[in-house]
Amino acid sequence: MDECDMELPVEQVGWAQDSIASTFRNGEDLRDAHLAFRNLSNGERLAIVRTYPAIRVVEFQTQGWITLDNRRLYLFRTVLDPGTQIPVRVATPQEAQELRFKLTTRDEGATIVVRANRR
Repeated sequence: MDECDMELPVEQVGWAQDSIASTFRNGEDLRDAHLAFRNLSNGERLAIVRTYPAIRVVEFQTQGWITLDNRRLYLFRTVLDPGTQIPVRVATPQEAQELRFKLTTRDEGATIVVRANRR
């Protein structure tokens, strides 16, 4: 896991985008990743989540914490119980510049749509 600055409840981190691809950059399908967690306890799921790099976040005055790592946040939100603390790292100024291209949310990061695979 990357070094993390703090932990936040999984539901307190919002999405920067209004939609995400259904696969990670490495080609892993979000559904397959989700299924791998299905029969585990929340504690076991969290132990696996902690092996991922900390989610990068930026704090906005009106929106709160918004992530640059939308697919990972989607996975974490769908497999962890509400209130579960996840490791986050405040984005560097250079990383925060990514939001210029990613910030498409229309509801302050509250919802996201998973786009279908183009197979």
